[in-house]
Amino acid sequence: MGKCKITVLKTLYFEDLAREYPPYETSPCELLREGQVFYTGGPMGVDMPEGFCEAAWRSIFSFAAVYASGGKIYGRYDTHVVACPDGVRPVLLRLEAAEN
Repeated sequence: MGKCKITVLKTLYFEDLAREYPPYETSPCELLREGQVFYTGGPMGVDMPEGFCEAAWRSIFSFAAVYASGGKIYGRYDTHVVACPDGVRPVLLRLEAAEN
C-alpha cells in the first residue's frame, strides 16, 4: 500500500469576511504553512499525518485514500488541488500518490 503526499500550496486570509463574520482570527491559518509537506501514514497509508489540521483532513480524506491505494482522482488525475473548509482562512493543498 502506498501513501498520499500533501503539499501546502497557499494560505489565504479574507480580512473583509473576518470583519463581517466574527469571531474569526485576524491572520491566515496558523497551523499549516506554505511549502509544508505531509505524508499519510499507518498500515493502509490513510492515517492523518502528524501535525495536520483535523478539519482539513476530514475534507480531503477520501481523495488521500484514493492516492494511497494507487488510484487516480476521477479516474484520470495524478494530482489534485483541494481547499480546507475554512472560508475566511482557506488553505490550498496539492495531493498526489507517494511511495512507501
